[in-house]
Amino acid sequence: MAVNFKLTTQQLKWLKIVMSAFVVIAIILIAINRYTKSDENQTTQEFDNMLGIKGNRVEDLKNYQTIEGVLNIQHWLTDTGVKVYFVPVKTIPMVDIEVIFDAGAARDENKGGLAYLTNALLADGTAQLTADQVAANFDNVGALFQAESQRDMAVIHLRSLSDPKQFLPAVKTLEAILTQPSFPESGFKREQQKALSALKQQAQRPQQVASRAFYSLLYQGQPYANWVLGDEASINALTVADLRAFYEKYYVAENTTVAIVGDLSTQEADAIAQALTNQLPKGKAANLLPLVQDLKEGTLKKIAFPSAQTTILMGQPGIKRGDPDYYPLMVGNHILGGNGSVTRIFDIIRNQHGLAYSAYSYFIPMHERGPFVLGCQTRNDQADKARNLMATLVKDFVDNGPSDKELEQAKQNLLGGYVLQFDSNASICHEIGALGFYNLPLDYFNQYKMEVNKITNEDIKAAFRKHIIPENMAVVMVGGEETNKEKDKEKVEKKDAPPKQDIHQDLESAPRGAEG
Repeated sequence: MAVNFKLTTQQLKWLKIVMSAFVVIAIILIAINRYTKSDENQTTQEFDNMLGIKGNRVEDLKNYQTIEGVLNIQHWLTDTGVKVYFVPVKTIPMVDIEVIFDAGAARDENKGGLAYLTNALLADGTAQLTADQVAANFDNVGALFQAESQRDMAVIHLRSLSDPKQFLPAVKTLEAILTQPSFPESGFKREQQKALSALKQQAQRPQQVASRAFYSLLYQGQPYANWVLGDEASINALTVADLRAFYEKYYVAENTTVAIVGDLSTQEADAIAQALTNQLPKGKAANLLPLVQDLKEGTLKKIAFPSAQTTILMGQPGIKRGDPDYYPLMVGNHILGGNGSVTRIFDIIRNQHGLAYSAYSYFIPMHERGPFVLGCQTRNDQADKARNLMATLVKDFVDNGPSDKELEQAKQNLLGGYVLQFDSNASICHEIGALGFYNLPLDYFNQYKMEVNKITNEDIKAAFRKHIIPENMAVVMVGGEETNKEKDKEKVEKKDAPPKQDIHQDLESAPRGAEG
């Protein structure tokens, strides 16, 4: 049945007004969209012109991938093979950049401190700039430059305002540092002396003495035994020619990862990555490191040190990045000793026995198997008791795993605090840089919640039993002497099995400087 519907004159009038309004709004939106795109294109064009390199559009990027979730990450390769990871953050007018080379102390071979000094001397002058001019160039635009050498990697970090007037001069200076370092003899001598002074300072700190001895005991004959600063003899034996040769071998495109976070478009980020790395020779990726061997027996190394407290470190090789047991070990360690003051180790060592102000455990996954470490500092007369308690705690955890309550609390804590890993541009840059350096999947951060939630007590017990052998712990104790009489005495012996005690009653970040 047909229905006749007729608008009144007044209704027709209002209908025309509404339709006209919609038309006007549509025109405005279209204009804004076109203007914005035009403005963005114009800004990017000016950016490329100032930089001297044109960034590629997304559709032209090589091997381009993107994923959304915890972080919205974009990834591609430059034409020279450099891996680029980019997270746009438009809310803050800042940009953070990390350029990472597989050129850490594990590559020193028999020249201790070589990777460290090479990295430290990059900013000490270029083909066109003196060290003072490099520093002034960064200062004049308010940019922050940092260089850091670790066991696995050499890291160059730049933070700057995103305004091209400040940002691009800083990038051009960074480009010169990376691609045209001059390694001046005067700068080398100065950094050499600074390294020697730093070694003397470390020798006065029981934590550093313990860490050095611990890595040496844990990785006998392996590259991870290399101390980042080397030693006095190796530093004195180095030459500028050694540094140049190391730079030419490892500071190459095939050995480079670039992470960028901040107020940039993808095309601008690509232009930056190209500017920083296009002049690097293609080179070859660093060789795989030799496999880390298991410890065959427990060892105890005591180093006399004039201190009222003894520093204790114990552990063994743990896991490398990408290990399928990462999550059960991480969650388990969070319970054992990785969650600050709410852990078994802290509760037993400090709360119940009052032996130490702090007690902890952590894993450091690296290219190859990084260390699993437990540690504390305690009074000299209580050192053996603290060591035995920690050893017993590890054995009990390997044998029995966590309780249901501990596991549930650990999951809630880990999931609730996960976002804090990404609380700044700098931390995001560090995380995606490591993601790329260790060739982890692009959805790695998105997997976290699911992987943590599905961990069971049996998963944790199986992972710890597979990777941790309590009887084969390497233990270092530094202290026990309150005078200088026996400062240089060392004693190495087979470790006694820890006495049985009644103690019924992650992977976490390692303390700063834990990698030596």
